[in-house]
Amino acid sequence: MAMDVILKMLEINGVKGGKGVIFEYAGPGVASLSLTERATITNMGAEMGATTSIFPSDERTQEFLESRGRGQDYQPLAADEGAEYERVIDIDLSALEPLIAIYPSPGNVEKVADRAGTKINQVSVGSCTNSSYENIASFAELLKGKRVTVDTLLYPGSRAVAMQLAESGYLTSLYASGVRIQENGCGACIGQGGSPVSKGISLRTFNRNFPKRSGTADAEVPSGQPTGGGGQRPRR
Repeated sequence: MAMDVILKMLEINGVKGGKGVIFEYAGPGVASLSLTERATITNMGAEMGATTSIFPSDERTQEFLESRGRGQDYQPLAADEGAEYERVIDIDLSALEPLIAIYPSPGNVEKVADRAGTKINQVSVGSCTNSSYENIASFAELLKGKRVTVDTLLYPGSRAVAMQLAESGYLTSLYASGVRIQENGCGACIGQGGSPVSKGISLRTFNRNFPKRSGTADAEVPSGQPTGGGGQRPRR
């Protein structure tokens, strides 16, 4: 869902529509987004040229901090009542369809359904945008009991994420599905290994799909949600 939200924002604003802008996310739908989903959205605010992107500090924030033994650091933070904005963008999460950014720009946004049947040569999951435990666990759930049919690379975001995957059993199930687990870190997102074949298509969960960034000059690298998006969410 998070990747679909920020891709929708890119569809609306383009890659330059955020220059000099601070995006604040609010509304009833915010409570349905986990902290890692919010991190995905704010991380990719850079692709709109945004100065920064912010979410309120709420109960989900408190839950996250408590789960990491930092509950005492929680402070509720939200916009002042009656705050005025230069512009308001409404996104109905319950009606948001899975989206994908088509090579060679994060701003080339299309519906996943419109690209159904496209042959791909590789899948890469990870990057600072989608390498949290939550992201990878959902991907592992999708693959349980199945085998991948194309080269599939996975980059855990950190040692802590890799340890969580091991402790929960997801690392084992990913190996069983034929996924190639790579070193923790940026990896293929910055062209550090995992380069796709010449003239191939590598479907990625990365934030940037610029020309030559993959390490293969003539490869296409569309970007999307690790699990294809979708799901029931509150409106706005």
